[in-house]
Amino acid sequence: MKIHVLTPFHRVHLIQTLIHYLEPMNIEWYPIVLPKENASFNRDWIHPICLKKETMLTNFIPYEKINDFITTQEIFDTDYYSFLGDDDMYEPGFCDVVRQQTSKILFCSIYRGDSIPKNAEPHPPIPIILKSLHDIRVCNIGFGMCTLKGEILKQTRFNMTHKWDDGRYMERLKLRFPHEIKILSNTFVFGNYFEPGRYTDATKLLKPNWELPKIIK
Repeated sequence: MKIHVLTPFHRVHLIQTLIHYLEPMNIEWYPIVLPKENASFNRDWIHPICLKKETMLTNFIPYEKINDFITTQEIFDTDYYSFLGDDDMYEPGFCDVVRQQTSKILFCSIYRGDSIPKNAEPHPPIPIILKSLHDIRVCNIGFGMCTLKGEILKQTRFNMTHKWDDGRYMERLKLRFPHEIKILSNTFVFGNYFEPGRYTDATKLLKPNWELPKIIK
């Protein structure tokens, strides 16, 4: 069983940083890019997907990129597929936890730093810790908090009508497959981990093995 990480990618300046963090995790990574993004990757575990069209719906590019992957790429039923924003990251050991699972849909918690940078999305610097299916709802769950088997991914698509369509996607998973879900309350993704000014205080990190982000040039 492999873990495939799907990233709607455009922050070219973070390529080396993401490689630094993801390479030890033994994953298959799929940065999904537009031709104009001119991203270059040079690792055999990285499989960039370059979309044929140059323009997309401005507000919904991440969702379009994932939908394109689902429509055009080979998906393996028993492998896991995760969504990861291109300035997000998994906590240490995240993928090891996933490899121990058998459920078809996994939801994790999210840590969102300790500060809100100026001119940034006003995500409150408060962890969202999922504990039950009730917690899977719009505005309480986001893009990087879901991992699912290929057989489920094949059956789904993101809507492209609202910026909250990632949360709505998760809600539909809950309604359609309630008995296939396992919640990993103590397993975290770091939201906007590489956004300057969001992670600033190591004393506020929840686990002793967590560290403030490092940008690799």
